[in-house]
Order: sequence, then structure tokens, then C-alpha cells
Amino acid sequence: MSAVAGAADVGPAGGRAGSGSRRPAGAGGPVSAAAAARQRPWVRLCTFAALGGYGLERWATLARPAPGWRLVGLLALAVALAGLIPLLARRDRVVAALAGFLMLLAAFPVAGLRWQSFIHLRVAVSAGEIGNGLALLPNTLVPYLGNSQDVRLVIMLGAAVLLLDAAAVLAFTGWTGSSLGDGRRAAAALPLTALAVVPSTLLRPQWPYVQGLILFVLLAAFLWGERVRRQTAGSALMAVMLAGVAAAITAPRLDQHSPWINYRAWAGTTVRRQVAAFDWNQTYGPLRWPHAGHEVLLVAAKNADYWKAENLDTFNGYSWVQSPVGEQAARGPALPAPKLSAVAQWTQTLHVTIRGMETENVIAAGVAGQPSGLSGGIGEGADPGTWVADAPLDPGVSYRIATYSPRPSPHQLATAGRAYPGVTAAPYLTLTIPQTGLPPGAYPQVAFPPFHAPGVPSFSVPTAVRNATSFVTTSPYAGAYAVARRLAAQAATPYAFVASVERYLSPARGFTYNENPPLARYPLATFLFANRKGYCQQFSGAMAMLLRMGGVPARVAAGFTTGTFDRSHGQWVVTDRDAHAWVEAWFPGYGWVRFDPTPISAPARSGSAAPPIVKPVSTTFARTGQAPRRDIGGQSPRPSGSRHSSGGGSDAWVIVLAVLLVGAGIAAARFVLRVPRTPDGLVDELERALVRTRRPLTAGATLAGLEQRLRASPGAASYVRTLRVARYGGHPRMPTAAERRAVRRELARGLGLAGRLRAWWALPPWVGRHRTPHPAG
Repeated sequence: MSAVAGAADVGPAGGRAGSGSRRPAGAGGPVSAAAAARQRPWVRLCTFAALGGYGLERWATLARPAPGWRLVGLLALAVALAGLIPLLARRDRVVAALAGFLMLLAAFPVAGLRWQSFIHLRVAVSAGEIGNGLALLPNTLVPYLGNSQDVRLVIMLGAAVLLLDAAAVLAFTGWTGSSLGDGRRAAAALPLTALAVVPSTLLRPQWPYVQGLILFVLLAAFLWGERVRRQTAGSALMAVMLAGVAAAITAPRLDQHSPWINYRAWAGTTVRRQVAAFDWNQTYGPLRWPHAGHEVLLVAAKNADYWKAENLDTFNGYSWVQSPVGEQAARGPALPAPKLSAVAQWTQTLHVTIRGMETENVIAAGVAGQPSGLSGGIGEGADPGTWVADAPLDPGVSYRIATYSPRPSPHQLATAGRAYPGVTAAPYLTLTIPQTGLPPGAYPQVAFPPFHAPGVPSFSVPTAVRNATSFVTTSPYAGAYAVARRLAAQAATPYAFVASVERYLSPARGFTYNENPPLARYPLATFLFANRKGYCQQFSGAMAMLLRMGGVPARVAAGFTTGTFDRSHGQWVVTDRDAHAWVEAWFPGYGWVRFDPTPISAPARSGSAAPPIVKPVSTTFARTGQAPRRDIGGQSPRPSGSRHSSGGGSDAWVIVLAVLLVGAGIAAARFVLRVPRTPDGLVDELERALVRTRRPLTAGATLAGLEQRLRASPGAASYVRTLRVARYGGHPRMPTAAERRAVRRELARGLGLAGRLRAWWALPPWVGRHRTPHPAG
């Protein structure tokens, strides 16, 4: 049926014709639905702008900083091309053609082509810049952080081509006056879809199914919105929403862990892939590790851990480096094995897949057994529990490896004792100490006595210098030795000493995270007593040095922090921004235990731009399936513009749209399900809320510690205290709605509108009467 059947036609003179003057069907009949659609070009233009704007927002994730105003300019050109050219063509096609040509030409300077080349028509120069950018593009990591204007120009031109291609289809249709059929709509929608989808194939979206749902709604509005009558708009919207929700529900089940068509295998034979490589030895200059947010590892593991590449157990007078392979045999007997109960508790098997990196080190965690599933030779590294491949492990290599990585509690470490075996622990209590007037090759190695053991420093190899203590106290590291002795003397146990060293290196004493510290002859001494600026290498290197001077066996470990947990695939996604260095100290009965003195503001440690509100102090919240991104524990927000691993762009408006689309359904489901209000259920809900608001807890979190962290908000602290008493003391009182609102305010603090919406979703208000085994207080 015609959309306007029975309506009066407009006569040739512009006046209304009566019913008797209506044209018969054979003379053109009632106006068709397509013809009616041509009378609503504003709908077409609005939906085009919305879909194009969303595609450009996704495209903006390919470069940092995002070229915001350039993208806005491209969108303005595309909207003008699609909407203005048809209007001009009705009056003068020559003018319309000239305007269209100028708009297309203007896309080059808007995309980043230098105005000088554009104005003076330096075609060869412009072509050279574009050609150079295309040549560099295959080896460019995204999001692109570099300064090459040619690469940025090519990235922007890619968006311009897709966007203006769609706009040209709409403009040509308006030019000719023909109807916009399904074929032409699809021709315009295809480049817009590519504009939104291509970035998601290069960078993992932060909200993949939400992003897909938004794209589906915008695409449906562009394809059919112009042809929907007002009377049926509600039904059409309901149909689109039902289809979108159904797709969001079924998508995780259809999302296979392996592709149906292995296009990567085909491309791998013809396309050169960019891979990252790491030199783990510490240099202490400006940070040189790749840190563009490029995926390097996938790790399937039961528990989160730090993924180790190698140990740096030799201090050469300037920096920590790896000992040569084979040197372990010259050190004497190995350190005692940990007790069997500890091994049984903290052993797990990892499934590691190499992605965008090349490494000879077998990536594992803690102390690892021999890997399985690798072709080629595998040998033991410089330290037991590390492994090295004969040939580099390339992207696509996968293997399984059993690891022991203990996470004892502070009480367990405090009572572990100080039974350090002298001969076997000596290599991990030795430092090469430089001295003015001696060549580097003549620097002696000084062995420090175990913690609180009688004795003084001694030379591990006889030298012409007789007094090792005076040698150290006149060296560049005399200040470090004085600090180590003072902290060790004040500590009752080795663990107390380790904790005091961590506190000494904290921001509270002026130590700050900085990836561009100044160069110095003795970097660690300068870091400790001069500028106090550095990144993970300075913090870990200084801590390991102080621990050895104080008598606790220590070494530096290098590799990657946890990464981001991908729930749909059950694995940790590790990027080059997760590259990190930390400290391992040896404790009787447990072996090497990890400590991380680097501030939480470091990109490798911080999970998001949201400032955390709590600090983990035990393992209460570290459960499988509720996986946090990384260890969170400070108040420093992550630097802006550093979320390269997610590829998510600005997610505030994404969250708003997601809440508008599914918020009502979530609220209704919660009301219908009426989740029982039990202590265990509320604790699990609180854990999920912390994860959902990007404030996850890992090893070390307790309800008591969480309560202490929330002490600034009496209501929030009372909520946690009530849960703790109800769960462990059997008290019948349960938290009140007011206390719950206080917790929600703390979860949203400092995060703006997006944080408030996320906190509401993570810890929604109680609706109705919840079933509870205890009377409500």
C-alpha cells in the first residue's frame, strides 16, 4: 500500500487539485514509498552523520593523540557533500560540480597535507609524502604514537576515502534525482561500516559487543530510518532493539576461539609483520622498550601473575644484567627447594601464545618447569626455572609450561625465619662495587653478610684492598649502604626489612615515576639521593641493591605484568605497555617471592585512567573469573592518553548509550530474580562491583583492609564492616540502603558521568524485598 494513498496531489501550477483531478494509477498512480522517502532527505543526512561520526570515533583510536579536529573537519565535508551538492545541482549543475570538486580537494589539507604543498600544487611533493607514508604503514604499530607526519597523513586519508566515498554515493543520487534504492544504500553503508570495523580488527575494543550493538542500531537507522512511517516508528524501533539484544546475547556463544577462515595464515606468507623485541638488561636511560599498546602475548592461566622473561641477578657496578648462561654451575649448590605444601598450593600450568613479539626467552612465571609443545631445542637459562630457545619464538608459537610462583601472606613471610644457607645464598648477596681510580674490569665483588648475621662485608675474590667495609663506605654507593644498614637494624625480620625498603622507595618520600630520567654515571645512586625520578628499572634495581646490602637474597626479574583479562576467551591479553621489571626476594620454605616497588601510576601497573580507592592487602578478592587487569593500589591516576591496549577511544558516551539500551532490562531482571541478600552474596557482588568500576583487587585484599581504605566515608566503611561482621561473626545485621549508596558514591568518585553510570550498574539500588536468612537491621 502506498504511504500517501488518498493524499491530494500538487498540480502543475502549484495549486491543490481536487479529488477529481487525482491522477489514475496508469498515469503514475499513487506516490510510491521510495518517492515519499525522497521528501525526507534530512533523515538520510542525520543518520549518515551519526553513522559517519561513530566510524570516525573508532578510527580515532588508530593514532595518539587522536586527530580530533581533523576528523570533525572530514565529517563536516562529508555532510556538506552529501546534503549541499544535490541542492546546488537543482539550480546549476556546473556550480554543483565545481563545489563538489573543491570539497573533495579540501579533504587533503583537512587530513593533514601541508597547506604549502596544497596551495602551490606541488603534486610531486604531495605524492612523495603520501607514498612515504604508505611505505611505512605496514611496519607501523597502532595506535600510532610516533611523530611521522607522513604516517599520520595516510591514516587520516584512509578515513577520508571511506567517508567521502559514502557521501559521494548520496550526492550522486540526489544529483540525478533517482530514488535511493537498497543497492545504493548498501553502497553508501559499506564504507561507513568499514570505517567503524577496521580499527576493531587492529585494536581490541574495550566493549566489543556494546560497540557492535551501537553500530547495528546506527546502520539500521541509516538503511531504513528514512523509509519508516511515523505511525510505525515505534514498532520498527522495537524490532531493531529486539534484534540487537538477541545478537548481543548470542554473539558470545557464536564467538569461536579460532577463526573460521585463517586469513592470518594466508597473509603471513605475503605480508611482513611488525614484531617487538626486548632487551631486558637495565640501562636506566630514557625508557626504550616498545610501548605502543601492541599485543605481544596471550596467556591462559588459572591465576593472574607476572609473566617473566628472565632474571637479572648480576649487578656490574652500574646496572643489573643477566648472568651468562652456564655461570650457574660455577656458583655452587642451588638454593634449597621450597616446602612441598607451598609447591602444591602455588603451582599452575600456563598456556602461552606468542603474538606480536620475537623472543628467545620462554615467557613463564616465577620458577618454571620445562615447556612442552615447542619445536626445536630448549635449554635452561642462566637461573634454574628459566628457559631459552635455540631459535627465536615467533608470533603464532604456543606452548604449555608449569610454573611455581608463591604468594604467601605477610604473616607467613614474617615467620619464615632467616635460615639463609651461606654458600648457596652468597651469589645473591654479592654486588660489584665501583671505586674511583679503578678501571671497570678491576671492580671487586663485595659479599654482604646475611640478615642480622654476625660479620662484615667481604670480597668474594681476594683483592689488593683488605678492608671491604671501608671500600664500600668510600664508594659511590656509600649512601645506599648506610640506608640499607639502618633499615635492616630497625627491622625484626627479613620480611619487615623488605617492607621497609618498599616504603622507603614510595612516593611519600618523594620518589616519582618518570620515563625520561636524566643520565648519570651511577644511575642508582643518583636515583636514590639526587633526582628520585625513574621508572620500573630504577625502582627495582635500587630495591634489589638495598636488599642485598641488608642481607636478604634478592634479584631483579623482567617480563610483563598481568595484562588485561579477556573474559570471552578466558585469557590474559598482554601488550608491550605491560613490559616491566620487579624484585624477587628469597625466603626459607617459599623460595623466590615477588615484590613490586614501582608506583601504581606506572602504565604497566595501572589498570585504567580511573583512580583506585583501595589498596589490596590479601587474597580475599583474587578469585578466578573475577579477574582484574593488574595490581591496583595507589591514588595516582594513569596518565591521560595512555590506554593503548584497549583501543576503546573515549568510552563515556559508549557507556551512556549502553545504559540507555539495556539499563531497563537489567533493572527488570534484577527485580525479577531477587538475588538473595546473604553475606557471601554481597561480598561477591562487591568484588564484581570493584572490577566493573575498574578498581579491581588482587593478592592481598581483605574486608578489614577495604574498610580501612574507605574510612573517609563512614557510610561506605560501615557497609564493609557490616559484611565482615556478618560473614565471619554471624551477626544478624545486614547493610542498609544508605550504606550501600555511600559505597556507590565512592566507586563513582572522580570519574564523572561515566563513573556514576558504571557504579550504578555495578552496585545497583536494592529493589523490592530481597530474601535474606537474617533479619534486616
